[in-house]
Amino acid sequence: MNTTTLLTEGRTFLATQGLNLLAVLDCAALPPEVSAPLLASGVPLADFPRLLLVGHGGQRLWENVQTAVSAAIPDPIDTFSWEKTAVFLRNYLHNPPHFRLYPGTDYPVPLGRLGELAGWSQPSPLGIGISPVYGLWFAYRTAVLLNAPLPVTTMEYGQRPCDSCEAKPCVGGCPVTAVHPTQPINFSACAQHRLAPTSPCADQCLARLACPIAPQHRYSREQISYHYRHSLPSLRRYF
Repeated sequence: MNTTTLLTEGRTFLATQGLNLLAVLDCAALPPEVSAPLLASGVPLADFPRLLLVGHGGQRLWENVQTAVSAAIPDPIDTFSWEKTAVFLRNYLHNPPHFRLYPGTDYPVPLGRLGELAGWSQPSPLGIGISPVYGLWFAYRTAVLLNAPLPVTTMEYGQRPCDSCEAKPCVGGCPVTAVHPTQPINFSACAQHRLAPTSPCADQCLARLACPIAPQHRYSREQISYHYRHSLPSLRRYF
């Protein structure tokens, strides 16, 4: 069976697990703002011609995680995502030499920039990428360097959804005016408000919920709360 067929079958396997976004990038073509920090941190980028990026959009990953991972396991989404990626590498790519970048490492992996290079997303006023398909309801799950002759993903860059959104409800939805349509988000104001006692933004983002793009892919209330509660300890360390 040829590489393209195996890659297609492997992509289907990952999608059944909820990991429905996959891109193969050419490491030699990565821009300096991506490659330089990785090289400086000791990542052997020159030894691997391909970078595999796996993500998810919508609700299916969370549904699978609930039934497949014990709540007692730390970082259940990371654990589930890497386990399924490892199965993909082993069963569909014959376990080629590889180097894990994310998750579970301290390497400075610019996931948002990689998502832009993959054609998955473009910047939004909220400081996170927005997808023309999934809106704000997608995320990066694994990134791994590969020494395998995989075809590079053909990029398709559509119009940024924000450009056709005249109302910009995400701007008005932020209770501390941290979101601006043409300026970077005020992360400090956002974080301090989220950490305030009885903050309505502790377990959700009102600006994100106000976005009208792809509402059918919006995470469940349980998943939204999980992600935002999970991020609070990091915010406390920095703010």
